[in-house]
Amino acid sequence: MPKKQLIRFIAILLVMCSLYLTWRWFNSEEWLQDVVFIFRQPRWFMFMTGVYLISFLFKAAAWRLYAGTGVRFGVYFHAISYSLFINHILPIKAGDGVRAGLFMKHGKATWDEAFHSVAVMRLIDMLVLAAIGGIGIIRLGLPSSWIWVTVMAGGAIFLAIAHFLPVIRRMPFMAKHAAYFNLQILSLKGVAIIALITLSWMLEAGVIYAVARMMSLQLGAISLVWANSMTITGQIFHITPGGIGTYESTMSGSLLLLGVDGRDAYRAALVSHTFKFLFAFTLGAYSLIRMPLHWHEIKNWIHRLKPTISRTRHGFLRKDDIV
Repeated sequence: MPKKQLIRFIAILLVMCSLYLTWRWFNSEEWLQDVVFIFRQPRWFMFMTGVYLISFLFKAAAWRLYAGTGVRFGVYFHAISYSLFINHILPIKAGDGVRAGLFMKHGKATWDEAFHSVAVMRLIDMLVLAAIGGIGIIRLGLPSSWIWVTVMAGGAIFLAIAHFLPVIRRMPFMAKHAAYFNLQILSLKGVAIIALITLSWMLEAGVIYAVARMMSLQLGAISLVWANSMTITGQIFHITPGGIGTYESTMSGSLLLLGVDGRDAYRAALVSHTFKFLFAFTLGAYSLIRMPLHWHEIKNWIHRLKPTISRTRHGFLRKDDIV
């Protein structure tokens, strides 16, 4: 089965699983009460909002550090904000196109430069999430522990030697960007970038941590960092706005593995996802006011994303593309 079809198949299974959980446990009155309860707990509400916001500030700081340009910090932050907003209103992960486009517009970068930096940030996101997930699986003692260790070790070795491989050297676009990636990441700057991104994902877990505390679920912070990482990793199967369905399925499943009752796991997943939706819309509205974009710009950047990915895979590069 082709990779694309496999991803769609898994995504549909996760959505179907979520529909089953919804049919079995969803109660609109209970859900509204849970959401309202968050706002009636100002201490926890401020905590959730604060850690989630800081997590995006850390991501923006890591991106700025990697790009190594004199572009003001706000451009990186609002680009990430727009990306989050777009991913919560469209059934495809098109936010990265807008993120790259905004950086290109205000950072005076070429499209390939902008796309490269966004792609690298996404790559590091997934590596960090995979590392957290692997460590958690080993700690839980699941049978697939050795698979995660092998995959992570292999991935680290590949990234370290990628630009030396003949197949990469024959692809100018890939060779150039692989070399730049190694130059930036395999250094003290790279350590700082990875540390910022790791901290950002740990902080994002503060949302489910607060929900768990309000629901009196007996789970430690480290376990919830793992559950959040597994859930975000599951968003690669994004086929609905904001990953509706995939988020609930993966978060509920992760909490179940941690010993939470099924109904409570589903409630916690639903409430935390609702908060993230509200946050995405609010932050997106703020960015729209502070750094306005026209719809035709957004649509153009989204359309440019797919051809760029295709061109990257085939190693094509314009002669004037210089990092």
